[in-house]
Amino acid sequence: MSIQFSGLGSGMDYMSWIEQLVAAKQTSTVTPLETKLSELQNQSSALSTIKTSFGELQSALKVFTDIISGTSNDIWGKTNVTSSEESYVSATSTSGLATGDIKVSVQQLATNTVAQGTLNPGKLITADTKYSEVGNNQAKDGTFSFYVDNRRYEIEIDKANDTIGDIAQKINDAAEGKVEAKVNDDGTFEISTTGGEKLSIGAFSDTSNFASIMKLTDTTDTSAKSAYVQTSFLTNKPLTSEESGLSELVSEGTISINGVDFEIDSSTSLQDLINEINSTEEAKVSAKYDTLTNKLVFTSTETGEFNISLEAQDTNFFEVFGLTKDGALAEGSQTLGQNAILEVNGNRIVSSSNTVTSETTGINGLTINAHKVTDGSGDEPVSEVTLNAKSDLTDVKEALKDFVDAYNTVSNQITEATEQDGYLEMDINLRSIKDQLRTLTSAIVSDNGAFGMLSQIGISTGEAGLDVSDSATTLKFDEEAFDEAWARDSQSVKNLISGGYTGDDTGIFDQMLAKVENALDPVNGMFTTKSDSVSRLISLQEDRITRAYESLDTYEAQLTKQFQYMDEMISKLQQQYASFLS
Repeated sequence: MSIQFSGLGSGMDYMSWIEQLVAAKQTSTVTPLETKLSELQNQSSALSTIKTSFGELQSALKVFTDIISGTSNDIWGKTNVTSSEESYVSATSTSGLATGDIKVSVQQLATNTVAQGTLNPGKLITADTKYSEVGNNQAKDGTFSFYVDNRRYEIEIDKANDTIGDIAQKINDAAEGKVEAKVNDDGTFEISTTGGEKLSIGAFSDTSNFASIMKLTDTTDTSAKSAYVQTSFLTNKPLTSEESGLSELVSEGTISINGVDFEIDSSTSLQDLINEINSTEEAKVSAKYDTLTNKLVFTSTETGEFNISLEAQDTNFFEVFGLTKDGALAEGSQTLGQNAILEVNGNRIVSSSNTVTSETTGINGLTINAHKVTDGSGDEPVSEVTLNAKSDLTDVKEALKDFVDAYNTVSNQITEATEQDGYLEMDINLRSIKDQLRTLTSAIVSDNGAFGMLSQIGISTGEAGLDVSDSATTLKFDEEAFDEAWARDSQSVKNLISGGYTGDDTGIFDQMLAKVENALDPVNGMFTTKSDSVSRLISLQEDRITRAYESLDTYEAQLTKQFQYMDEMISKLQQQYASFLS
């Protein structure tokens, strides 16, 4: 309630008196209630924090208790594989691989199928062929040199106007009869000395690229011959146009490579088509145009003894390049890849891939990668490779560290919350479950092989030993002690922690999980019961505070009314007194 006036009649500041009286009453009635509410809210927050930590402890325990053998949900089943000859055979593993040695020999590697056109779509080179039509339009003007018995001769080549025959004549004229340059009927260009003199081709000072464009090399001491026999065409021009330079125009239509369709229209160039094929993973081939042979080549992206399927509709594309003939694969156009042949533990394995999985070998959890044939040849002969599978405890150790951290967090939070002046001071239920969990850390599992206590495998309140002191509360994990225990009796270690493999619940973590899940039960668990109780108390306390504030408002209104009446009385008395004096 807001007071709008004070002592209008008497001049006394009774408003401040009211505020002090109301504040005093609030301190004695409302403040204790609000303090209690704050305590209850702190209890609720502390419970929530501890419950969250219990959930993290539950998750840490389930890593070991919720195990499905032979699957990725088996932390014990992870292995690490090493190879005696990594460059010949390597391997990877997943859960379920049994430990031990695996003997592998590689008799044959898988290779890729190659489909190469049997036809060169360019024209056979003749004396009338323009120099500019050879070498994918890369020919350059300039000088060309050759040597006869170390004497240099030089000619000038005009790319735009010279034919191959013109260039041959220039060479013959320059050498004054000492050489004969000509175009053979098979399309090759040849230069030979006429008297058996020594011939060599080209000079560093040449400005034309005639020798490289023609692939002109010395075949004997007295002659040189070109590798090119046919003209090339422009791969960046539309296939269906005469501009591309094809001897037979390609028609528009659809080609299919391994079941994947590609359209050829009036704007499609060979380079466009190659780019589209190479960017389409489903076609399972890589494509290229070999500028040395003027042939189109497809190489399968997957290994194995499989043909590359080539089909065409309304286009003669494959026919022009000699990949098909009369609708069937052209004879000699495909060199089939081969399958890999391995021997694994004495068993012959045939695989289309050099990566051999457990589905092929029958060895669960193992993938073998063949890199080289183990034929016993070479400077360091290898005829067999040994793969050694060992348990990989990296994840196990990390998970045990997570458990130790989660356990210590729970223990420390309960200790702090239930100690004197803690938010949950002397809470019997929390102290009880903390003691139960702590007792389990030193519990004994009988008839369990070499180990019956966590402290014997490196999980204890200090150095690995046989007991845990009554005053100790913080767990530690000793990796070295765990490794020693694992090497001695790994099955005992696993069963001590959890009976996940045997289906029982006698392991320490199984027993801990049962208590943690009982506390976390959403219906009758300790946290649900305790939280519900605290929530009800908070609600009741909030109601009490609301009523206390209402009572305080009433009290303030009563005081205000009484002081106003007093002020009026004093004012009347003052008026009477003033009248008497006058």
